[in-house]
Amino acid sequence: MTNSYVLRNIVFGVLALLVMFVSGCSKEPIKLTSASIVTDLDKGSGNFDRVLKICFDKPLKSDYYHKIVIVTNDNFKFSGEGVLRPLASAPDSLCHLRNIYLYINKSSPVDARQLIKDFIVPGNVKQLLVQVYNQEPEGKELPISERVFNDL
Repeated sequence: MTNSYVLRNIVFGVLALLVMFVSGCSKEPIKLTSASIVTDLDKGSGNFDRVLKICFDKPLKSDYYHKIVIVTNDNFKFSGEGVLRPLASAPDSLCHLRNIYLYINKSSPVDARQLIKDFIVPGNVKQLLVQVYNQEPEGKELPISERVFNDL
């Protein structure tokens, strides 16, 4: 192999990495428009009787990370987080449906499922905070979109 061949391959490799890096970091700005608690999706299983509907100003084209905090009128506070994927909803849909039970994690109360069932119902949610990030925050990164929804 000649030096020019090796150098050319290194240059092309570096350029390819730069293109991947730059294109991977640029995501469209998005804006939260509405949110609601949906209870009529379940067909008797009990697994989809509490769903969070989060809507944006345009369909998502990339993965985003989000955090939620729900406070009910009974002062039950519940939080969770996860990835919002464009393929998780219908194509060109402005809204994402997230099963609230999937937010249960190791720091949730032992009886979190029953508490969600009892307290997180339409008309009983005092506040819902939704924060959206480009990727999972590692420190004190600010969300790219954030909104508090009241009286859901």
